[in-house]
Amino acid sequence: MELELQKEHFDCYLAGTPLCEKREETAETIVPDYSPDISRIVDVSACLLVREQSVSDGKLTVSGAVKLSLLYMTEDAPGLRAMEYAVPFEHTLDGRFSDADGETAVEGRVCGAEARLLNPRKIFTKLELLWRATPYRKSELVVCGGIEEQEKYAIETLCEQHKVSLIAAAGAKDFLFSDELTLPGGREAIRELLCHRVKLRVTESRSVGSKIVVKGVVCLSLLYRSDEEKLCSYAEELPFSQIFDGVEGENDAAAAAVTLLLRDCEVHIGAEGVSGDGRTVSLRLLLSAFLTQRRTETVCCITDLYSTSYALSAQLDPVELQQEPEAQTLQQHVREQLDTGTEVQCVLSADVCFGAITAQTKGEQTTVRTTVSVKALYLDEAGIPFAVERRAELSAEAVLPDCARVDAEAVCNGDITANINANGIELRFPADFTLVSQGVVSCPCLTSLSAEEDGGSGAEAPSLVLRGIEAGQQLWDVAKQYRTTVEDILAANELTDGADALIGQMLLIPRKR
Repeated sequence: MELELQKEHFDCYLAGTPLCEKREETAETIVPDYSPDISRIVDVSACLLVREQSVSDGKLTVSGAVKLSLLYMTEDAPGLRAMEYAVPFEHTLDGRFSDADGETAVEGRVCGAEARLLNPRKIFTKLELLWRATPYRKSELVVCGGIEEQEKYAIETLCEQHKVSLIAAAGAKDFLFSDELTLPGGREAIRELLCHRVKLRVTESRSVGSKIVVKGVVCLSLLYRSDEEKLCSYAEELPFSQIFDGVEGENDAAAAAVTLLLRDCEVHIGAEGVSGDGRTVSLRLLLSAFLTQRRTETVCCITDLYSTSYALSAQLDPVELQQEPEAQTLQQHVREQLDTGTEVQCVLSADVCFGAITAQTKGEQTTVRTTVSVKALYLDEAGIPFAVERRAELSAEAVLPDCARVDAEAVCNGDITANINANGIELRFPADFTLVSQGVVSCPCLTSLSAEEDGGSGAEAPSLVLRGIEAGQQLWDVAKQYRTTVEDILAANELTDGADALIGQMLLIPRKR
């Protein structure tokens, strides 16, 4: 007879292994007619804008444009000039993406941008784009913690309790951020904005009831020409706060996480709707936030069972239980020397960009490695602008739980300090390696059960057995062997709980007849 099981069902999302791919994009761009001939390219900065993403047939397609700011010199007129142009892209990533019952978190950045002259009117651009996509598919955790009519069929069960971490919600939501930056009184006013750089950083994400609160900063860097024809730079962090709908019924103990993706970016001189203000810069960003919300549940699994009166036919299948993720941050203080070959008058700007990160685990020791590109824009002793760049390898080691899934990221969340020396420029900056490890427990759990009348006879078997408890053996094992109960063994020997530790002692085992 098939017995009914008491099962618990938990709706959740399962996160797949992140897919990381580097793609190259090249383009040839004609210099507009209104711009003069280019004699030398000084520098190029890039901003990745992901306009659309879609999943079809298990493939993820992302499309958009890389907005580039080109700094260059001309033969006809002195001084640094700027030109903006865009390189469109459409990349398809093969993987385990679901368009029916899942969500996909997409992260992207430009980890390399190179521009060179083909002739004074044509530019060749080469871009390295780094993509990271994590699939989330809807799932259900089902565990059995009880049996209907358990007493009627004299069933004894061995149960294990586990705390599991479930992803209760996953999805992307767009929002608009706009703000104004006002130059301090000691700074010269802006006559021409040459280029800007935007970086995003999340500082806090947490659940408040059924809401998710996200806080962060937009790091805006400006390079501009002043009214006095001087090249000036300025940077400021603009804070933001956003509230999103989460999972109904979740409490403050639920954990939330967010990643940001830039969809559009507009920066111009002057307050919104006002022109000619050289001390104010307006910023308008369209952002996409991919949010995940976790909750912790305590589940009970029947991992073994028997009956003292019936013959049971049971099926136990392994179930994977996700543990609470653990994060740790390793910070390195990096010093990189950029040789210029000439005397440096001043540094206008500096930037740091990380490439793909790899994690190699051996036992509990995990080593993470990445490539960092450091770049500085400077004026030489004659006041002529140049850019210098180099790449370096970085690594860090951490002790993580064995057999845990490891996810790693490298960012620069602090200030970049540029010091001029005899050989050029020394850049100092913090490199933060964030490692998130998550253990998985594979636990046997009862999935089906049937009971039949026991046709065997125990009339010839003794009703009482004297035997010892062997090393590694528990009273449960002995009770199951003789089809009795742990409670009956304890009672027959006038023992209390904890008798499992009585290794080598002789115990009376009452058998069921």
